[in-house]
Amino acid sequence: MQVKPDSIWFEDRAKLARWQALKKAGDSKALASYQDGLLQARAAWQFTRPLTVRIRGFEPKAHLVDVEMQTEGRLQGSTWVLDASTLLQ
Repeated sequence: MQVKPDSIWFEDRAKLARWQALKKAGDSKALASYQDGLLQARAAWQFTRPLTVRIRGFEPKAHLVDVEMQTEGRLQGSTWVLDASTLLQ
């Protein structure tokens, strides 16, 4: 599978859940502030190009996908949790 460019990648399910709640609430300022804080603290990552992943698990009710990075590079083999909407169809 491919992940959309500029998607936010999380290492922690709780941080993804908080990000999803802020996004769903529609408070763009709070979402931007939270997202910027995560990115600056390296608690989440944003990649500018589409990347290839292997799906390890899917939780439809939580809109959560557990993936392993397949794209070559230093992060190949690392595991992440993503919002399901970040996957390219």
